[in-house]
Amino acid sequence: MATAEAEGSQSQEKSLYHNLCSTCNEPSKYRCPKCLTLSCSLNCVKAHKEKSGCDGIRDKTAFVPLEEFKDRHLHSDYHFLEDVIRSLDNAQRLKRNFGFMHFLPPNLFRLQSVAKRRKTELRILPVAFARRKASTTYLRYSDGKIFWKLEWVFPLCDLTYSDARVDEEQLLGECLDKYLLIDSEEDFGEKLDYYRALGHKGVSVLIKDERTPANVTRFLELNQNKSLRQNFKGKKIIEFPTLLVVPVIHLSCYLD
Repeated sequence: MATAEAEGSQSQEKSLYHNLCSTCNEPSKYRCPKCLTLSCSLNCVKAHKEKSGCDGIRDKTAFVPLEEFKDRHLHSDYHFLEDVIRSLDNAQRLKRNFGFMHFLPPNLFRLQSVAKRRKTELRILPVAFARRKASTTYLRYSDGKIFWKLEWVFPLCDLTYSDARVDEEQLLGECLDKYLLIDSEEDFGEKLDYYRALGHKGVSVLIKDERTPANVTRFLELNQNKSLRQNFKGKKIIEFPTLLVVPVIHLSCYLD
């Protein structure tokens, strides 16, 4: 009899212990949805969050052992799947009605739209990307002209230069003059002497084919006698074009 009373007392004490507030040891009233920590008041809930870093938001995808699975878990899973389906449906509707350009600032949306009318696929990256920050390509509203940032790569000299804003109607060969002509106003010292000795006829200008799979590198040859607008037609450009200037004798190393 005495033993039974003692066991009952211990059981009651253990039950009370497990229902105490984890912060102040007072009888608990709340259970954290995320980590199941017990609290007795709003102050203790805040103290628990500050101490543990817990946000109190239940993890809807947390594993629940089968023996602990209750009706409330079933209802939770059902509502979670409904939310996922609703989000997918909304995303598809936005994509269908507006496309991804809808999320761009107005100036970039217009730039991308005008490029599309030129048959040029211009991809604008998120603001966190270095290439987005480096881009100076813009659309002049007054006449609807695109001014491209051009990045020039001279692989044999391991040099890279850039022009901030170049009129899309300018011939590609004219854009290259400042780097190849001996009497150019730009002073590159002896860095580009090899390319200048080759001249326009001795070099080819290439652009990477961005429509190939990520694991495939392919280049397309551009025409120096055509404008930037004509050369970029049918091309995919990520923010701004990177143009490789290579000797004609090495062209086979870059083209299929």
